[in-house]
Amino acid sequence: MRGLAVIALSLFASSASAQANYVGCTKSESIALRTAIADAKALAVVAAASVRDGPTYSRWFGKFSPAHGEEVRANFKSIVRGIRTGAVTPRCERVGFGACERETYAFVYDDKPYIIHICPHYFTLPKMSDLDPSQEDSNNGTRAGTIIHEISHFLAVAGTEDECYTRSVCSGMAGRSATRAVINADSYQYFAEDVTFYNLFPDRAPQ
Repeated sequence: MRGLAVIALSLFASSASAQANYVGCTKSESIALRTAIADAKALAVVAAASVRDGPTYSRWFGKFSPAHGEEVRANFKSIVRGIRTGAVTPRCERVGFGACERETYAFVYDDKPYIIHICPHYFTLPKMSDLDPSQEDSNNGTRAGTIIHEISHFLAVAGTEDECYTRSVCSGMAGRSATRAVINADSYQYFAEDVTFYNLFPDRAPQ
């Protein structure tokens, strides 16, 4: 099952994105980030094509409306364009630099595209091929999903905010406020992860 996910993502991502730049990253960190960025583009493409009224949309963005749906779709397309520029620059930081605390995965300055500060804790996140939305260890999403989250923050992309964190909290927020959900970075991350996962494994979709 996991092997199928890896193959599908790799084939989808192979249509090629420009090479990202890596600053301060070890060889193994660069390899992990290269895979995550390629997967992030693949996820965002799938997500843009999957924006419609349905349970996965409602789980992450709340009650569907044509206006909100178009906003979400446009933001995913903007994320794809951002990755395709080849200007994405991961900077591998160490604990104590900027916002890099023990449980911080990554951070950006929204007016400085496309620099993504990668914290050491980022590499504890599962790869997309290890995602299982029903399991607690996927509550913070994946490495690829985190790239989507951070890129969405840039003002030149979608200008999202951090209205909530984690799957368990953000799904509840979406039910209360679609307006907040459509500007929330984690909502884009989890929607992109889930539509890709459930396209590969439709039998595992929540009923």
